Amino acid sequence: MQIENIPLAKIDLSSEGWDEFIFTYPFAPGPVKESIAAIGLQQPIVVAAEKKKFRLIIGIRRVLACQELEWQEIPAIVLHGQTREHLLWLSLHEKAGSRVLNALEKSRVLQRFAELWEGDVERLQNEICPLLGLPATAAAVESYLFLKEFPEPQQQDIAEGRLTPQHADLLRPLPPEDRRAAAERLFGAHRVSVREARDIIDNAAGLAARYGTRVIDVFEQPEVKEIFLHDNWTPRQRTHQLRTLLYRERYPQLSSLEERFEELAKTLAGGKRLDIRPPKDFEGDDLTISFRANTSEEVTTILKTMNEAERRGLWEKLFALLQGENKVEDDF
Repeated sequence: MQIENIPLAKIDLSSEGWDEFIFTYPFAPGPVKESIAAIGLQQPIVVAAEKKKFRLIIGIRRVLACQELEWQEIPAIVLHGQTREHLLWLSLHEKAGSRVLNALEKSRVLQRFAELWEGDVERLQNEICPLLGLPATAAAVESYLFLKEFPEPQQQDIAEGRLTPQHADLLRPLPPEDRRAAAERLFGAHRVSVREARDIIDNAAGLAARYGTRVIDVFEQPEVKEIFLHDNWTPRQRTHQLRTLLYRERYPQLSSLEERFEELAKTLAGGKRLDIRPPKDFEGDDLTISFRANTSEEVTTILKTMNEAERRGLWEKLFALLQGENKVEDDF
């Protein structure tokens, strides 16, 4: 292949679809600029010749770096008469062979081939997923294709790993307007785990269905908005408050029962490493009891604590809660 010096000004970086073959994200040149300034451009870019300009295939960061360094020309391999599919494969193999792509770059690859192959998911999962290190499943294809629905700030978070595809996938069942509202509440400066996000979105969607509104309306409730205006709370505290608020609103009786159970179980444990759990969703009347001890003396102490709880009637009160008896006194 012959390398030519082409004018930087003739590389198209503005027409609609100019980045069709560019999978790199973000575009910012970063350390590439410092490297080129220090030792020059060690690898030419790749372009496709068009009527009056060149379509960039490989090397967006090198091009931007050279622009910032005020170069007038750049070394390039110029391709002629190549098909769209060949150029996509060329760009993909160059990227996949040089480094691990981030989640948004993988999404861009799948988007481009999905457009080329008219949404053939089976072909995407069999031919593209293995090159990207993704499971060869329709679910993986759909999850990564969905990432294009996120606004720019969240796309940056995805590219840098602060927001995972697993987080993003939780929003897929929601309408676009609700996705944006949930993303802003959960995936901005306010970080949550996948489990927490799943609980919050599920409860918000459940409340919206109950009230005949939308998820965005749930997040616009004054008490919810107040959580995000509380300057003294950390992101972790906001997560806990939001999760608790929505859960209590959706399941008022169950959440009240859980709180009473937790308070009584804490009193019963008396500061010892004694863990008492109710059945899932309080369906049933079986307690799960566990404790941790490093010595036989600790075991003796915990057993004494349990016996003392029996003497005080605390076990009876716990079982009364499980059996739906609401006459348990508040003063334990």
